[in-house]
Amino acid sequence: MGFDLTGIGSIADLAKGLVDRFLPPAMTGAEKAQAQLQMQEILEKRETTLIDAQKSIIVSEMQQADNFTKRARPSLVYSGLLFIFLVHVAFPIAAFFTSKPMPSLTLPTEFWWAWGGVCSVWVVGRSAEKKGAAGSVISLLTGNK
Repeated sequence: MGFDLTGIGSIADLAKGLVDRFLPPAMTGAEKAQAQLQMQEILEKRETTLIDAQKSIIVSEMQQADNFTKRARPSLVYSGLLFIFLVHVAFPIAAFFTSKPMPSLTLPTEFWWAWGGVCSVWVVGRSAEKKGAAGSVISLLTGNK
């Protein structure tokens, strides 16, 4: 069994499944084959459109002139991860190896709410944007015009 690197096999299988499921069984084999080819063309156009949309999003992000805006949300996410690492991993390890008591360090509840909110909005917005969704809400979440 080989790998389908182009995705055409999966599109053909999907088209065949749709034809078998939704078209009447009284159709001849030639009619089913024609319907399957038409369905396959429609699905290939959909895939091409989706890939082109994702590509244009990535290209537009890379061509954005404002470096801070381009990296602001990832910077917040990575900074939060750094703080979590320091408080819950690095400082406890340093305290263990130096045999000194570690001061009571905890990240405040406000940090978790704010950081979790930023991460959630960023992930949801980017996921929707990469799937080709567009609109004022997506633009608001992702910061794109």
